[in-house]
Amino acid sequence: MLFSEVLVPQSIKNKLRSTAQSGRISHAQLFLGQEGMPTLALALAYCQYISCKQRTDDDACGVCPSCIQFNNIAHPDLHFYFPNIAKKKKSSSDSDDAEGDEKKGSSVDFYEDWRQMMISHHAFFSYQQWLEAIQAENKRPIINVRDASQIVNTLITKPYEADYHFIIIWMPEKMNAEAASKLLKTIEEPDGKTLFILVSEHTENILPTILSRTQMVKVNKFNMEDMASIVAEKKQCSMDVAIDIVNICNGNLLEALSLEEEEETENEQYNLFVEMMRSAYRMCYFYNNPAKVEFSTTKETIDQLKKMGREKQMAFLTYSLNLVRKCLMLNCGAADIVHSSETEKKWLQSFSPFINKKNGAKVVEALNTAIQNIAGNANVEVLFVDLFLTLGQLIQYGDERRKKKI
Repeated sequence: MLFSEVLVPQSIKNKLRSTAQSGRISHAQLFLGQEGMPTLALALAYCQYISCKQRTDDDACGVCPSCIQFNNIAHPDLHFYFPNIAKKKKSSSDSDDAEGDEKKGSSVDFYEDWRQMMISHHAFFSYQQWLEAIQAENKRPIINVRDASQIVNTLITKPYEADYHFIIIWMPEKMNAEAASKLLKTIEEPDGKTLFILVSEHTENILPTILSRTQMVKVNKFNMEDMASIVAEKKQCSMDVAIDIVNICNGNLLEALSLEEEEETENEQYNLFVEMMRSAYRMCYFYNNPAKVEFSTTKETIDQLKKMGREKQMAFLTYSLNLVRKCLMLNCGAADIVHSSETEKKWLQSFSPFINKKNGAKVVEALNTAIQNIAGNANVEVLFVDLFLTLGQLIQYGDERRKKKI
């Protein structure tokens, strides 16, 4: 991966090149970028530039043996660790220790999947895409103590070819406390020449003692105009179309560049949100008037949500939170800064009176609580029944017109 291939502001690349050229490379760095930014690709390009034997002031050469190995995600001193799940036990003859390892999972178990994902997506993909690639379903991927042990063991030996061991940890916010504790001393004082790069979207779930041992590199987003220029060039469309795409994606570069690919998923989430709100309204009415309303449609919606994996359920509820906030913005007269497709915006304008200053904060709280409880492995059927009842009551309470149908 060359710096020239990574879509981040030039100032960030200049800063990283300067550290490599001066030899002042911090041994533990945290690359922090918002969702949709190619932060992982930037980390890979930085490591390749450091390792390249024929680099220029601007970039790695791309053709030396080291660069070829990096391009193929096959350099012996390049190591990735990422959220993973336990693989199913292969045979009943496995030892108890082996079964325990399987329950913990390991990045090594999915390394070939990771390598193919990195190559096919040019190191630019979302957490949700990775979950689909490993078929996580209802399992919650983590970086655990088995991964931490492998990192420690790797650093016992000297690098094979490069001057450094390159340890890239993607999504360190998914690292459990046991793994983080095991890595504390190693990150603070690694054996030999080692470069740790933690690639994160959110720092609030990273152990504070880990954060304190890293130097932060903020990967800022482009401004909307520059991002639209990138989209126009990559998608071969006009600037007007590109600006609309960036607005719809709310500045998420990855979504903007893959809008056609993600359009079906977005439509599914939008349709499910509409049905959830209608079902919640019906369910609350049914609860208070059991003789008057048919409950089967609401049950079908809850069954549909149950079949989704936990990560997809949390992603959908996060999407729902975004739409609720847009309703509140419309109610505040801020329609000009609500970025949505025409279909979505038209429905939100009709639905927004149901989400207002009377109930908006409680609706947001209910959705946030549901996300937290799903993350805590709550019973999803009970959770969604409770959520629908809560939303239905809030919507009816917030509707000043009462008789309007959603």
